[in-house]
Amino acid sequence: MRNLYVTLVALAVCGCNSAHKKSYDYCYATGHGLYVGNYGHDPVHVYVNGPDACLSPDGGQIAYTDMGAPDRMRRIGVFDLEAGKVRLLDTGCHNCYGPVWSPDGAYVVYRALMGNEWGIKCVDQGGLHPLTIAVGKDSIGGIFSPTWSADSRKIAVQNMSGVYIYDLDGKMIKSVPFAQLDSAIQFSNESTFMLTGKEDKLVFWGNDGSAAGVKADAPAAVFVYDFFTARTSRLSPKGYDCWQPVIKGDTIFCRGRHGNSLKENTYRMDMDGGHFKIAYKDKIDLSFAQR
Repeated sequence: MRNLYVTLVALAVCGCNSAHKKSYDYCYATGHGLYVGNYGHDPVHVYVNGPDACLSPDGGQIAYTDMGAPDRMRRIGVFDLEAGKVRLLDTGCHNCYGPVWSPDGAYVVYRALMGNEWGIKCVDQGGLHPLTIAVGKDSIGGIFSPTWSADSRKIAVQNMSGVYIYDLDGKMIKSVPFAQLDSAIQFSNESTFMLTGKEDKLVFWGNDGSAAGVKADAPAAVFVYDFFTARTSRLSPKGYDCWQPVIKGDTIFCRGRHGNSLKENTYRMDMDGGHFKIAYKDKIDLSFAQR
């Protein structure tokens, strides 16, 4: 297994005394690898043996899908940016991927193979108490794309037919069939659904077939669904291909590209879709600390 390590330049990058614990504001990927950064300082290149990097809320750790097992099964690794060390979480399954930190930093949720079914589990950051959130029985390929509520008490998932909100006891507390969102929107198993802070809306992405007919290669777009009005509205502008929205405060960030360009950027917009613009040029797969 290739060792994980990080090049850390404490004074130049963190702008802090070496006695302080290293932490970062954001994490992103480019064509040249994975980076962590602090606002106003140069980024730091991080080397990890797997994809799906997600920065912890305190900015001090990266959870990722570890690909270094001899049996080639996927595991959840956590890389400590201060110590430069990796620990593998006891995830309660032999094949799992796609970790996402809870906003309070207490848990990591991930997709897990349980028997012959793909479902959703989460584990506390000490890696000692894995919990089963949802089992993919009788679903199309299992359950996909977990995201957290702002209070870290609920997890949103989808199974290619609808969106389901679970609590940490594995109790489903709300569901929305895809047909109720918009019949012109086509979803994939990577489509994510995020509760807003007040939990009155869902921000999500899918392929928009409203203009050119329903087809799999239609541009992706970011949408919002209002639970009260049961209406869906498009947030990202026409002419852009946008996906993987992330909510940070009252701002939505998303991965995307403009027109026929192949270059990908991270864009930002208000919660109503206003003030859409490039936030991070040539940077994708962004995750943020909460501090």
